[in-house]
Amino acid sequence: MNIKKFVFVFLLMLLAGANQKVLGQSWTIRTNLAYDAMLIPSLGAEYALSDRHSISLMGTYNRFNSGDKKWKNWSVQPELRLWREAPFMGWFMGINVIGGGFNINNVRIGGLGDKHRQGYMMGTGLSVGYHKMLSTHWNLEFSLGADVLLTSYDRFNVGEYEGHFERGIVLPIGTGISLVYVIY
Repeated sequence: MNIKKFVFVFLLMLLAGANQKVLGQSWTIRTNLAYDAMLIPSLGAEYALSDRHSISLMGTYNRFNSGDKKWKNWSVQPELRLWREAPFMGWFMGINVIGGGFNINNVRIGGLGDKHRQGYMMGTGLSVGYHKMLSTHWNLEFSLGADVLLTSYDRFNVGEYEGHFERGIVLPIGTGISLVYVIY
């Protein structure tokens, strides 16, 4: 099953079992300021499913290109959240799936060196966080997360193909400080 079908089926299952009770604060939009500071633009939305559950969808997209350096990536991360009090108030725990792609060349961060890597990733993770109300519509959200990812990529060294690789890795993808706007 490819990643698009997996995300679609996951969202469909969540929405099929959702309580359709209308809540006072049902929708938010957000951006993860930590990602934005690393020049990885992010945008997300969240919907309150019930008085203690919400579903969030966060996406990132980056097309950094400078000379021979390249850091291109995209990701989609749906998350189901359980709130201690009510959606968009106080503490929450979340479980998510994530999928995306990357194309990285000549970026010397975290041992990447001069190699060119192009492929995709998929995985799942857990998060905990706190949602702080600033005003009627503006909130801040602090979250810590850990995601287990499987990456599958082709690697090149100065244009020569070195092979196909798969690697498991744990990353703090669900971690961040988000600026949140409550629509209604």
